[in-house]
Amino acid sequence: MSSRFYFGGSDSGSDIDDNDAALPFPKPLDRSAFLAPDFDATAFLSGLSNRFQTLEDLQTELRELSQTLNKELVDLVNDNYQDFLSLGSTLSGGEDKIEEIRLGLLGFQRDVQAVRDKVEARRYEIAELLNQKKALKRETGVGRSLLEIAERLDLLEEKLKLARGRSAKSEKTDIQEIGNAQWREDWLESATNERADEYEVDDTGGFPPKLRRRIEEYLIVKHLSSRHSPRHPFILTQDSRLRNIQEVLLSDLEAAIKREPEIKMKQQLLQIRAAVEG
Repeated sequence: MSSRFYFGGSDSGSDIDDNDAALPFPKPLDRSAFLAPDFDATAFLSGLSNRFQTLEDLQTELRELSQTLNKELVDLVNDNYQDFLSLGSTLSGGEDKIEEIRLGLLGFQRDVQAVRDKVEARRYEIAELLNQKKALKRETGVGRSLLEIAERLDLLEEKLKLARGRSAKSEKTDIQEIGNAQWREDWLESATNERADEYEVDDTGGFPPKLRRRIEEYLIVKHLSSRHSPRHPFILTQDSRLRNIQEVLLSDLEAAIKREPEIKMKQQLLQIRAAVEG
């Protein structure tokens, strides 16, 4: 003999059936939710949290929906296949529009090419003008450098009294012709005394300051001349002037070396003489 047990005066089986009937079953996914312009997959999935549906069931439902849409699309194309084929032939007047656009593009292309040719020609012209400007600037620099050399030579000759010496030389020739040897001797003695006074130093010896400055000026002129080609016409014409200045400076240096009692200072003077001779 068997007996049943009930809890709370009711059958347990009927309670389970009632609870299952009370559970909410998820509705099919609405297709319109996917048509929203601002559709966001994350927000869509977050809104499905109250569907009481497992993730596997949701994946299955989405997969079935995708397959259904693909099938409907294929059926739509098959049902309207002839309409798709005849769509191109039903368009009329398109050839004229295309030809009009093509001609417009060709004209625009020709205009662009004409502008490009003008720009290229202008660029070439500007490049030529820039090259001419560079050449003029370079020639101007050369002219200024040569002018500086000439001015320094004039100033150095004036300080060394070479211009006076050349004038005196011509006068000496005239005096020899008339036999006035006494005047020549007096003038030579006066010129010698002037040069001795110019480079005069005290009894302790040393490098005469004026001679040092003249040598520095001469070396500057040589350095400026070395920047140009030795075959330059202007440099060739100044070669004799440079040699005259060099001879005078070497003569004065030789006298200073003979007067110098200290060996160390004499060695320095010898080095300076080598620089002047170089």
